Amino acid sequence: MEEKEKEKEEQKKEEKEKEEQKKEEKHFKFEPGKTYFFICFALVCGGKSTFFEEIKSQTQSEKNKDKYNIKLVSSDKIREDLSIKMQKNNPKMTFQQCFDKVGKDTAKEFDSQIKNAIDTIEKDKINIILVDKNYPQGIDKFLSIFCTDKTSQFFLVFIPDIKNPIKINDIKFPFSLDYFIQCYLRLKNRKGHEVLNGQDESSTYVYLSFLKLFQNFDFEKKISSNKEFSNNVILHKINFTDENKDIKVDSNTEKFFKNVVKKMRAFDMFAIKKYHKKDIESYFQEIDKKYDGKNFFEDTRDLIKLQVEDLLVNGIILDK
Repeated sequence: MEEKEKEKEEQKKEEKEKEEQKKEEKHFKFEPGKTYFFICFALVCGGKSTFFEEIKSQTQSEKNKDKYNIKLVSSDKIREDLSIKMQKNNPKMTFQQCFDKVGKDTAKEFDSQIKNAIDTIEKDKINIILVDKNYPQGIDKFLSIFCTDKTSQFFLVFIPDIKNPIKINDIKFPFSLDYFIQCYLRLKNRKGHEVLNGQDESSTYVYLSFLKLFQNFDFEKKISSNKEFSNNVILHKINFTDENKDIKVDSNTEKFFKNVVKKMRAFDMFAIKKYHKKDIESYFQEIDKKYDGKNFFEDTRDLIKLQVEDLLVNGIILDK
């Protein structure tokens, strides 16, 4: 009897502690009349589009359609549209030639569309602008240009929930090896994307170039270092990928990162192909043999759906 009573007392104590903890938790919730920029820091094929599509789906549902004002600004879509337009006006040019030439125009149009999205906010709705563009180094510039009202504009930066980030001597990445492999396998099987598909000859080089941008990158330090906007920027982790596989950094991976990733320069395609082509091709051929892109990792769409639902209903629990 005494043992049962003790168990009951301990259970009551645990429940009370949980209730107290919930009371102490600070929630960041969405409010009508304010603007929320959703930005993802992720790799190519890292889950951004799936996450944004789920946001759009849930906010535009029958029960929510009068509650939210949603805008999506996609850098890839803008570049595709401009490339098609240029090719139409210059039939002798290939799509790739046009694509290579519209970089600056894409940046200008992207900024223009962001400004237009800000101009169309609605005071009686929760305004969410989905910013479909990677900003590993440029978040400060984005904030300085578009954050004009610190009382009503907030920037939510979503990152993959990574458990074992890559660390090889002095080489660090905020992504795990399984995330790195998953993104590659997704890219390999991707078709119909605006600018980059697995069938593209340079897709793997572009993928590695994006990875390179995150070398020795620390999400939390990047956000907290910007004192001017510290109260307007919130970092939140999402399960973009299946992080249940405990993939170790083997000797071939370690060698690859030391000999290729550490030495290469991001988006210098000529140098990457000239000096690293053989090593890159052999390494990814090894991954192709070792992993099955369709079956090895779990699909996280259902998990993302639940996380988005929780995000919209309950907001984000802030650190104490």
